[in-house]
Amino acid sequence: MDGAHEKTTVAVVGLGKALLESRSIHLRPSYTGVATLTGTVSVQIAGGLGITAVKNLIEEGFEVTGFDKSSYYGGLWHFTEDKETLSILEYTPIHCSAGDVERYIESYVEHFQLAPHFRLNSIVTHISEIEETGKWKIDIEGQPSQYFDKVVMATGIHVKATAFRLEGQDDFAGEVMHSQRFKKATDYAGKRVVVTGMGNTSADIANELVGVASKVYISHSRGAHVLPRDLKGVPATSVLTHRLIRLQGTIDWLFPRLRDFISGRVLRNITKAVFSDLDPSWGLDSAPPATVTNPIINDELIPNLRSGKLTSVPGIRRILDGETIELSDGSTVAADAAICCVGYENNYDVLDRRVDPMRHANAAWEAARGSRGRPLPRLYQNVFSLDRPDSLAFLGCTWFATGALAVADITSMCVAQVWRGRSRLPPAHTMERWMDGQAAYITGLARRGTVVPATVNMREWLVWADETAGMGVERHVGAWTGAASWAFWWRERRLYKMIDAGVFTSAVWRLFPGEKRKAWDGARAEVVRLNEKHQANLERYKRGHA
Repeated sequence: MDGAHEKTTVAVVGLGKALLESRSIHLRPSYTGVATLTGTVSVQIAGGLGITAVKNLIEEGFEVTGFDKSSYYGGLWHFTEDKETLSILEYTPIHCSAGDVERYIESYVEHFQLAPHFRLNSIVTHISEIEETGKWKIDIEGQPSQYFDKVVMATGIHVKATAFRLEGQDDFAGEVMHSQRFKKATDYAGKRVVVTGMGNTSADIANELVGVASKVYISHSRGAHVLPRDLKGVPATSVLTHRLIRLQGTIDWLFPRLRDFISGRVLRNITKAVFSDLDPSWGLDSAPPATVTNPIINDELIPNLRSGKLTSVPGIRRILDGETIELSDGSTVAADAAICCVGYENNYDVLDRRVDPMRHANAAWEAARGSRGRPLPRLYQNVFSLDRPDSLAFLGCTWFATGALAVADITSMCVAQVWRGRSRLPPAHTMERWMDGQAAYITGLARRGTVVPATVNMREWLVWADETAGMGVERHVGAWTGAASWAFWWRERRLYKMIDAGVFTSAVWRLFPGEKRKAWDGARAEVVRLNEKHQANLERYKRGHA
């Protein structure tokens, strides 16, 4: 299609990780446009997911216009006191604040000159396919409908607050609320608060309430691995490297449960080394495998439990009266508010039912305790529609343990290359068979603990994405027996080591030139800079603890 002048329209619709509404979701077309090669795109976004899609589609020749319900680009990184809108807490300890991330997203829009491609304060109400023409009709509140060749849904995994109801909830005099509605600890000054769940959200909220609420309980029915934000002077997550991902992939293939044993032992040792022995009464010991449920990254949770500022109690059984909550062990606590951290789910209500990937029932998934009533999307590689793979794709349905914006960048590169015609999807029956295997994989995880429905096998997915987007990382670093890998190691041993065993940075995905996605001239310098900074921080820590 190179050199063609036929215009194709693509609609990219997505919230990214932005305004997530618990009652109704108005998807905002984020990127719509007329492209000389791939088509017009309408994207509904509010955060980084859709913005990266717009940038990568424009880069491949699409003329894109973004529609967004909100008046800003930051998505959930834009703090708002609107309790019907998900946003990150206003203050984040140690690492960059929500404001820092929002400013980064805004600078990204400015640097790549994306602003002219956005129409903010717009709401997409419905998306349907016109069978006679194959075009997509985008209905926009208060505006004429528009028509596109392709649609990208960039709504993310936090679109809809998971519904819940506690037994006896109507008898409670205080507030029973989803964690989405929590904005400021000062709203609960002097109150007795029960925070339910044992995850990163519940830990952050409970710690925010310490010293403000008169009493804070964290109520949970399972344990958790708790890690510090920093370990030996560098982020604890820096243990993740390309080499480790390959090793994990090999272990998963040969001895699936061995990884659980090894990772569990490593995480417990880290927790003990940093926080010393845990009190069994906190109920943290029965942690699900890290391959299923994320560890909690928090410096304050265990110190607050140890000091008594935060009290660990069993899960909630029911509410008895206006202030009494009965726990699963029969004991009771008096409370003025219950903040329930029960999670979020994908939602594509604006899509025509005929192409909604959530419309399929899966009895095995629904029966698994870790599914928690959330639907499971059926998508090839958790990206492409099985109904219309040539014109409908999704961002935010792929999840593994790394930055969401990096995954969105890689995913949208894949979409752009497939729709541009540089990469091909397999036949329909092969894509269906992949999804059947993915459903079995995620259901197996859900039988062992609460899992994000968008979870994929990290190693397998990255291998597919590397080839589809044309990133070249696998060929140069991942294939130990390949000629290109050995040649790169021979010529660039220091850089090879940084990529293979150093900082797991998204700059690597733009390092190697190729015939597909565009490389970044500054990628090499960024990889080196981050690794040198990482090493300097390690050395500084060693000197300080010598």
